[in-house]
Amino acid sequence: MRSGGFGVGRDLDAGFLIAVLLLSAFGAVAVYSAVQTDQPGLEGLWNRQMLWLAAGLAAMAAMAAVPFRYWEAFAWPIYLLSVGLLVLVLFLPAHMKTHRWIDLGFFQAQPSELAKLATVFLLARISSQTRKTGSVLLRYAVPIAVTAAPMALVLVEPDLGTSLSFPAILLAILFWRGTPLSDMFFILSPVLSMVAVFSMPSFVLFMLLLAGSFLLFRTGFARALPLFLVNIAVGSMAPVVWGHLKEYQRKRIMIFLNPGLDPRGSGWHVLQSKIAVGSGGVLGKGYLGGSQKKLSFLPAQHTDFIFSTIGEELGLWGVSLLLALYGWLLYRGIAIARGARNPFASLTAMGIVSLIVFNTVLNIGMTLGVMPVTGIPLPFVSYGGSAAITMLAMAGIVLGIGLRRYEY
Repeated sequence: MRSGGFGVGRDLDAGFLIAVLLLSAFGAVAVYSAVQTDQPGLEGLWNRQMLWLAAGLAAMAAMAAVPFRYWEAFAWPIYLLSVGLLVLVLFLPAHMKTHRWIDLGFFQAQPSELAKLATVFLLARISSQTRKTGSVLLRYAVPIAVTAAPMALVLVEPDLGTSLSFPAILLAILFWRGTPLSDMFFILSPVLSMVAVFSMPSFVLFMLLLAGSFLLFRTGFARALPLFLVNIAVGSMAPVVWGHLKEYQRKRIMIFLNPGLDPRGSGWHVLQSKIAVGSGGVLGKGYLGGSQKKLSFLPAQHTDFIFSTIGEELGLWGVSLLLALYGWLLYRGIAIARGARNPFASLTAMGIVSLIVFNTVLNIGMTLGVMPVTGIPLPFVSYGGSAAITMLAMAGIVLGIGLRRYEY
């Protein structure tokens, strides 16, 4: 057992660090290109992004220096603080009809970013302490409740895209803890039933599949009946949830299903994004040469849709390089999680890596029209202060776990 010092040169995961640095550099170059237009309001954003990047790199170094046992010890206070901030932001003045930011004057902080990390810490702590217990309440009900609280508050802001990050974190940590696939399916089944209920034949088919899964996994009647009733109840709530969604959220879902419904309105983002990516071809139009970007046809080209700018200017080879960097980040992140001897450290690393990958997939899928537009930035690449600093800080935590992988 090694609980004391460590050799930084030997224990630092250089592969993970290089992937993070290259992605950040890729983002800096992409943001510079994205703001080179006549579109008002983009002047000076690249300089500001360099400040956020510098602050983020400092945060990454600082987080790497903090032993993971501090995160484990303060998991509950950090979580309660984040939930408190999510409640507070709902009572602050709205910005663009949403309650997502706390204006600090020089900086707009987004409490949901802290809430995601706080949820990772607490789920990792709970799961590391209850992974061998036979209590269903401790193994599943408590983690679900811990995840549901910040998710519900973020939904109220409203921020549908960010809220989806919380169940992704939960499923990743439960999987890494060793949860059987049958239990994973049953946990996810209420969400599937809510989606399936929009078409009655599909809902009936799903309920038949659920009943068949009880037989396949040999689920006892005492457990199968409550699960079946929960799925029916949740499915019946779908129309109520749909009715409480904001008009723009319902539009985003409908446009996702058919962008041509409103090509000059809500469908504009997706259609222009697909045009930009497709027009890049194999080699792209050249750095700084994107016409969709220059003419401002591409909305949010430096934030949510920066992947479209990259696809237009650098083409397939540039996109492939970017995806390869994310793939390498995932590979090295999993290696750090596997190598960590402490269960909390391993689960924390996996929770953070899964969050980064989930946001990446959601953002790229959004720009390609295969997922709804959610407003999730591309990790390490999109313009933004809170997101950039938080992502780099989380990368620092993973690096810190790698540095202390031998500690129990």
